[in-house]
Amino acid sequence: MANILKNAGIDTTKVAIRTSGPAANIYVNLQQREQGGTVDPATYKALVTEITEAVRNAVDPNPKFNGSLEDGRLFTVVETRPLQCEAGLGECTSKTIGQDFGDVFALMAPGYNFDGIQSPGVARLGDAPFNAATTTLSMPNFYGAHGHDPKLPVMSATFIAADPQIRNNATIRRMHNLDVAPTIMQILGVRPHQVDGEVLREVLR
Repeated sequence: MANILKNAGIDTTKVAIRTSGPAANIYVNLQQREQGGTVDPATYKALVTEITEAVRNAVDPNPKFNGSLEDGRLFTVVETRPLQCEAGLGECTSKTIGQDFGDVFALMAPGYNFDGIQSPGVARLGDAPFNAATTTLSMPNFYGAHGHDPKLPVMSATFIAADPQIRNNATIRRMHNLDVAPTIMQILGVRPHQVDGEVLREVLR
């Protein structure tokens, strides 16, 4: 992420970046919010806008790897901390930005993750030679990570169950892991007691 921002001309000494799996939180070093904050309010607003645009416009130009991306864009979600609220600049929250989120939150497209860089870095097939100062995408040292949007169809897994009380060839579009326990309890005739999830009645006889 640091190289994505640097390549877009953003001074990364004014931000802190925290990544995990496909998620990135970018925090601006805002005066009176961060200890030793150096960014004044006017610069903060401009910097958040610049960062947001840089992340939204980040693409994977390599056709060997970007076939699943819409317009080659690396990020499917880019959310910005609201700039105005009663709490004050840099403290605002929304339905999508919580108190611990960065000033910019971004989620990579499925198939892409942070934190998996090899040491030394290895360029992907068809990319320029690896350069630690500028390369944004490289061969990972692991595959797959937690943190993608579970509502995406590609994040779903197959669940198969068989029992005399389960209808043959019954298919449901979506279920949750939490639904397994109450469904099994229903089959066994056990009264649920403070169990999360719902009985999958549509698959039962």
